[in-house]
Amino acid sequence: MRKYRTTFLLILVLIFITVGIYISTSFNEDKSIVSQQTGELAEETESVHSFNVLQISKSEWNTPDGIPYIQVPGANLGATAFQILDKNRIAYLCNSTSEIIITDQSTGKAIDKFKVSVAPRNFVYENGKFYVLSGYKVTAYDEIGNELIKCPYPMSYQGIERLVRFNDATYLLLPAGNSLMIEDCGVSIEPVELKGVVTENGYFISSQITGNSSYSIKISTSVDNTMEKTYATDKKTAGVFIVGATEKRIFLDVQTFISENPVSVERTIISINLRENELGAVITEIVIPKSYYIIPSKDFYVSETGKVYNMMTSPQGVFIFSLTETKTGKVQGYPSF
Repeated sequence: MRKYRTTFLLILVLIFITVGIYISTSFNEDKSIVSQQTGELAEETESVHSFNVLQISKSEWNTPDGIPYIQVPGANLGATAFQILDKNRIAYLCNSTSEIIITDQSTGKAIDKFKVSVAPRNFVYENGKFYVLSGYKVTAYDEIGNELIKCPYPMSYQGIERLVRFNDATYLLLPAGNSLMIEDCGVSIEPVELKGVVTENGYFISSQITGNSSYSIKISTSVDNTMEKTYATDKKTAGVFIVGATEKRIFLDVQTFISENPVSVERTIISINLRENELGAVITEIVIPKSYYIIPSKDFYVSETGKVYNMMTSPQGVFIFSLTETKTGKVQGYPSF
């Protein structure tokens, strides 16, 4: 009897040991999974909080070395697009005088100008050339205003207000969200329409409103690498527009309704973390003040380093701000207009 009791006790001890090992192993595995998921969540929700806003230039209206401005029935005309040329110069496209005006960044004063096609809509600058979009054509000029090439496009493509240069080619950004290639290596070509908005670094990005308070982004960084993700907004989504991209960021202009009757929207510039094989979280965001003295065709420009530049117009003149992602410390916002 004692022998059976001892054997029974040994069996109980072995059972307890086995159960203990199993519980311990399961707990450690669960802990590891939770830790891994927490790490992934932390990475996904990592935020640099906001953009730091710095005014880098101001040009006044209608001074001898300022930006020409006129009022016409139903509109104000002046600087409608801009681009940072280098650390010292900023170029503006003026639809009031059909000119490219180059200013000194520190003083805001005009240092050069030249005439372009009548009623210009937008422009880009690349490698010493200005590519100006006007009525059903893009014309390239050198830095002193000599016409280099002229690339027409079919009149069936209407409402085009933006263009991009990539890989020594010119693309028009269509209102429907696609890109139209019209020139390659200085030669006008038969237009080729491509899916998505092409950026200056060669990504093709599509946006789509997917619900009252959500939108999706689809990006192709190469022929065999396409990523897609849906994002939520805190108000009803009114529109999503591609601002630009770098190797690690996508910048969007997300517009949400403040009111639908009358229509009033709020613009938020956001940056999305771009990983090697997937779209990440919204990293940075900032609400853009309503200051549209001149209706712009290009009021944002993204540099190769990921700095965002913003043009604003007011009765006092044209302002250029730089927006830089900031991880720590106090950030500076926009001034009051």
